[in-house]
Amino acid sequence: MAASMTGSHILSQVQSLNAVKALHQRCIELEKFLRNTSTKELKNILPYLFEKIFGYGLDPGWGLDLISRSSSPQDFDYVRRLLAPEGPLLSVVYTLMMDSFYEFPMNNLPSPTQHLIEDGSLPIFYANKLQYHNYGRPIIVLNAYELYMFHLAYHLVNPNVQKHSTNWSNITDTLYPVLIEDYLNYFLPLNKDSLPKMPTVQTPVRSPVMHSPMAGKSFNMASSPPSPQRPSLLKSSFVSAQKQHVQTATVISQGETTETYRSDTMIQVFAEFWLNQNPISIDRQSFSHTASPYGPGLPRGPYQYWFENFMPTTNHVRLVRLLVKHVHNFVNTVKPEVVSSPYQSHIPSMLDEFKRSLIPHVIQKKLYTFLRHGFDRWPLDCSFRLLLETWLTYIQPWRYVLSKSSTGRRDSDANDSKTVEEKWFSFVEDNLLFYTVLHQEFTQRVFRMDLTTQFNACMLFRANKVYSLPNLSNMIFRAERDMCNAIWMGRPGHPDLGGSYISPEASLSLNTQISELEKPGFQYCRMYSKEMIHTMKAILGHIEVAKQILSVQEESFNRTKKSGLAAIFDVSSWFQDDHSMGDMSPSEVKKVHSYLDTAAVNICYISEIESPRFDQSSYLEHSLTSDRIPDCEETKEGFLLTPLGRHQLMNKMRKFDVVYQGDPDLQPIRSFENATLVRVLHYFCNFINTQYGQDIQNLCDRNDLIGRMAQVYFAPPLPLNSNLNSPISSTRKQTLQLPRLSLRPLASYRTLVYVGLCYLVLTLWWGVGPVGFFFCVIGVVLLYGFFSAMIHRSSVKMN
Repeated sequence: MAASMTGSHILSQVQSLNAVKALHQRCIELEKFLRNTSTKELKNILPYLFEKIFGYGLDPGWGLDLISRSSSPQDFDYVRRLLAPEGPLLSVVYTLMMDSFYEFPMNNLPSPTQHLIEDGSLPIFYANKLQYHNYGRPIIVLNAYELYMFHLAYHLVNPNVQKHSTNWSNITDTLYPVLIEDYLNYFLPLNKDSLPKMPTVQTPVRSPVMHSPMAGKSFNMASSPPSPQRPSLLKSSFVSAQKQHVQTATVISQGETTETYRSDTMIQVFAEFWLNQNPISIDRQSFSHTASPYGPGLPRGPYQYWFENFMPTTNHVRLVRLLVKHVHNFVNTVKPEVVSSPYQSHIPSMLDEFKRSLIPHVIQKKLYTFLRHGFDRWPLDCSFRLLLETWLTYIQPWRYVLSKSSTGRRDSDANDSKTVEEKWFSFVEDNLLFYTVLHQEFTQRVFRMDLTTQFNACMLFRANKVYSLPNLSNMIFRAERDMCNAIWMGRPGHPDLGGSYISPEASLSLNTQISELEKPGFQYCRMYSKEMIHTMKAILGHIEVAKQILSVQEESFNRTKKSGLAAIFDVSSWFQDDHSMGDMSPSEVKKVHSYLDTAAVNICYISEIESPRFDQSSYLEHSLTSDRIPDCEETKEGFLLTPLGRHQLMNKMRKFDVVYQGDPDLQPIRSFENATLVRVLHYFCNFINTQYGQDIQNLCDRNDLIGRMAQVYFAPPLPLNSNLNSPISSTRKQTLQLPRLSLRPLASYRTLVYVGLCYLVLTLWWGVGPVGFFFCVIGVVLLYGFFSAMIHRSSVKMN
């Protein structure tokens, strides 16, 4: 009873601390509380503290991703000190690692992990963290340090927390990414020969292996199946290391050192929550935002889960890139292997072994899944550049090598174009799919990009600049040749054994070898096949069309550009956007041209093809031909998509050109038109045309001067054989096929400015009033109609 009362008293104290409104004051009080409370009492309230700080359920926590150094420096500094790697809270966590274990909710784990556990396939990372209670749902049991890291990583993907989050303009100004960088610098130090020692704890205490009370319950370890000896896309050393890791990852040795435990756990947790939200082994069509189509309680076979399509935020991608950069920096500090004699073996240190196994065992597979999903489903906007840069960061480990001065910084970006050294060939070989499959995924996105925008042109330039680095293309070529070996098909000019994909017999072999990274049934397409060369040529055509569009815009802009007094008195240009160049300035347009030109040169270098010459008119004419339009059929209501056309449109195989093909009087209101005046004039004209439509028709049918003048004033009828693809009523279509009154040009700001200037001139010079100006306008309109009718008459006589 006394213990229960003590626990309630401690909990009430913590709750009162969270009631303090000032965050920095709350940190001060919490530090005092942690310092003055015994470890036994802190043991029970630790999960509650984590939930209040990082957020859980509907509680957003302290809002670590909203605290800014510039807006609230005091809160920033106090919370950062509280949660520092050697701060008050983690000091308590290290102390409680000895004998304290806590439950973490299963429904907060990534969806692929949840379904693997429910199916009985035990992920290696959870081998010693799973427990069953009374034949019920499995639970995750963690020690204090693991629980802290789970809450820290889950904060980034917690949907209730992200509802209140905003995009970070600068990750060095926001508390959460700064904390992550602090942990990375502390647990993965770059300039130290050893990891920080764990205080007070001499041996790593992991959550114990909990055996299920269910008789006969067994788990299938989620590892790759044994493969026979055959050519592999993964090096034999890497595959054997993977198998060794699978066999020994769950074994806890009593004499195991604490050197790498905390660092390993942190990286594994980050990779689990940030990179493992979507599975690669499930077919892409199974992603959905809806519930399972099988219904509740119905049995589901393998790969029949209806996964939710998790889309990371831009903040999420920024932190993934930060993680990749730091991992590269950390791994590249490994000491070179010592070549010993056959009679003497060299035992590498635990830290070097950890560095060598970090990328292939922890990062590689989950990062590939993360990038593969993002390349396939990321929106077509400029934010895709964050994901692209994350991919380019991973495939360029040579950019993240510490300089000899040991300043903690990588080599300068000025050396980004230097030759890729031969020592990186093993990395290219071990990560071949990152260089080939993801590059092919990116090229498919290029066709859906508007390359006339600066961001998209820059993305194309950045990707091809990396692949044009000296010796990198040759490394990828050699890696493909070595991996495919017997089924090798060479570059252009080399013997081709037929087909763009590897033969079915070879696919069975390769599917086994790349099962660690790809889904079942995946077919590997060669980087330098004829089909890929054809795709590169098509991208060159896409680049050329974008350059021609930009050139037309520049010519139009330069042609209408005036100088001197003409530019000052060119009032009409103030109210129109016909001659503008969009949101880009002329200097930005030149930069886009430079990006596209350099990208085209790099593509030709990578693929070893000559730069083709394009004819603008023929290429644009080809782009507008009917074979690019979705399949449709013509009906009374216009064109309707067929089932095949809907399939083509949804899968972005074909598309319609976005042009207006409906009622000309109902075109969207332009920026150079007055919206209110457009609507008023439309209502007026619609009334006149409805009431006096037949009289207007009879007037225009006359063969005398008045009939020809009427034809000048009224809009001509639409031809009977004209096709209006937009839906329109039959009554309205009959109205459009008759002469009609259309006053919409009067709603243009240009017209209004001209009328206003004329009124001012007549008023100031000749003293004409409003009534006189009105009759002057009527006279000008009648004279214009008269002369137009006379000109029309003479042209008729000449014909």
